[in-house]
This record gives sequence, C-alpha cells and structure tokens, in this order.
Amino acid sequence: MSGELEVTPELRKKAAEDNAAALARMGLKPDTVEVWEDGYRTAEEADAFEWWYFDAQFDDGSTAVITFSTKPHTKPKGPLSPVVLIIYRSRDGERKSYVPKFAVDELVASTEGCDVRIGPNWVKGDLAAYELHVEEEDIAIDLALRRQGPSWRPGAAVSYFNSAKTKYFAWVVPVPYGTVEGTITLGGEPIAVQGTVYHDHNWGNAVMGNMLDHWYWGRAHVGDFSIIFAQLVTIKIFGMGGIKLPVFFLAKGDKILTDDGLPLILETSDEVEGPKGQTYPNRLDFRWEAEEGKVELAIRNPKLIEVLDMTDDLPSWKKPLVHLFANPLYYDFDAELELSVDLAGVKAKESGRVIFEKMMFH
Repeated sequence: MSGELEVTPELRKKAAEDNAAALARMGLKPDTVEVWEDGYRTAEEADAFEWWYFDAQFDDGSTAVITFSTKPHTKPKGPLSPVVLIIYRSRDGERKSYVPKFAVDELVASTEGCDVRIGPNWVKGDLAAYELHVEEEDIAIDLALRRQGPSWRPGAAVSYFNSAKTKYFAWVVPVPYGTVEGTITLGGEPIAVQGTVYHDHNWGNAVMGNMLDHWYWGRAHVGDFSIIFAQLVTIKIFGMGGIKLPVFFLAKGDKILTDDGLPLILETSDEVEGPKGQTYPNRLDFRWEAEEGKVELAIRNPKLIEVLDMTDDLPSWKKPLVHLFANPLYYDFDAELELSVDLAGVKAKESGRVIFEKMMFH
C-alpha cells in the first residue's frame, strides 16, 4: 500500500465521525480553540517534548524566528532541556542565530494559557494578542502580536502513530496570520519593525524520524486568504508505507472555508540538487477538490533561505554514524504563490509569497 489515500464520501464521513469522537474524548470544542490550548500541554508527561514557534516577516525585508522549547523533539524520553532558538535575518541578508540553553528550574510555564518563561526570555498571550521578549549576546527582540485570522487546530489536534494511541504528535495554530510590531535591538541600537506573523504550538512523544520519511509544510496570506498546508509521508517498512497524509486550512478573513485535508493532493516536479546531498522541487502544485468546490495552489521559483542539519545537536563522534543510514535535513523556502479558489460561494484568484519547508528525516 502506498501513495495518496483514496478519498471517498465514506472515508470523509468516517474521518468526521472519528474526529467528533476525539474532540469529545479530549474535551475540545468543535470549531473553537480555547486559550488553555496554547498552554503547557505536557506538564504532566515526563517523556514528551513541546515548543511554541513564532515566525515574523517585517516590512523592511528582515525576519525573525523564535522558538521556546522544553527539550529536543528527537529525545522525548530525555530530561527537560529548555532552549530558546533565535534566528534573525537583517534586511541586507545577514543572518544571526542563537540557541541558548537553560537549567530546568529556569523553565516556568502555565497550563491555563500561553505564559512561558525560559531564563530572561518570555512570551505571554491569549490567542487574540501576544507579547514576547528574547535576548542573547548582542541581540534583544521585543514584539507585540495581534491575531488577524481565526485560531485553528487540525481535527482534534493529535495524530497518533500506533494502534494503541500511545505515540503521538499534536499541533494547534493560535495565530495563522497576524500583525506584529516591536523593536530589534542589535549591539544596543534599537530598530523599529512592523509586519506579519505566524504562531503555532507543537507537542508530542513520538520520534518523528521513526514514523515519517519527510514532509512538506507551508503557510501564506494572500489577498484576504490565510492558508496552511502540509503533506506528511510515512516511512516504508517491508514494502509498505509511503502513505501521504495531507493537512489543509483555508480561511477568508475570519471565516474558515475548509480545514478538511483529505482531498488535498500534491504534485512536485523539476527536482534539483540542494545543499548537503538532498533535493527539492522547483514546482509544487497542490489541488484540493471535492463536491463543495476546488482550490489550487501553484508554488514556483523557491528561494532557499535556511538549511539546518538535524544532527547538529549530536556528539561529533555520532554524526558520521547517523549519516551512514540517514541524511536528516531541514530546508526552508520563500517562493511565489498563485492561489485559485472556487469554494463555498467564494471565487477568487490571488498571487503573493509563500513560506514553506521540506523536512527530511532520511
């Protein structure tokens, strides 16, 4: 068994029933994300990881990526190891990257909402608005975020990777699209910034490379449309696997047009060599089609803006051993996007930019 799932009316009905049951079991409200869902979700789980991710694109061409993490996602059974990832790219393209690590007692987080502190770094928000502060060496970032699109979770947020439902990965998107303003301080010199922002929150206990071969994930805001898309591809074992698992979210303003990922199909072409021995496509075409209508995303001319070797956290002696069997890399891109929508009484064509990634575990 491999390839796309055959999307039938029966399959969509069964998926909807399973999702409703999961929502009820987990105490979640359909179509509504609550403030507590962006709180500390693994506070009572010793063998789990968690992170809060913020990605800002400023009007002057600079960018900032900030992640508050409890431990590496590659080591869910390991002890808490709080870190704050800060990646800042200036409007001139100069990149600064920091990964300060902290003692366990320097991590303080609330289960009632997003209120996380790791050392001198903190973030606090209530879905509608957030404030954050991070600092390390010669940089300090202070930002105020305001949500402009509806908060969202894919289904019941949790994807299970075994029949016993003990291995899982979970995901909620408090801010699919928002505005941001604040100050970047470099070497004591403040720079006022404003722009757009995305925030999501992930947690789980599954080592992703044991279940997945690779994924594509992306987000965009064009015209009045907010978009999140993904395709996860499982590993192949004993000739089985390679199953493509789609995720899709499309909103116009504050109205979600669809978040049913099942009809989403990805076709890639024009594969080229990328850094460090992996490849990526120059053309990605997503097509979502069902009785309700059709949506198409055409992604072209990707510009590689980030490459991360996922073995960087390993001891130097262990990296060559890992690379004998796998080549885990992360590619991040900025690309052109053409969006076509004919769904739920909405017909539109928009063009703009899209941020997407290819995560490769093998």
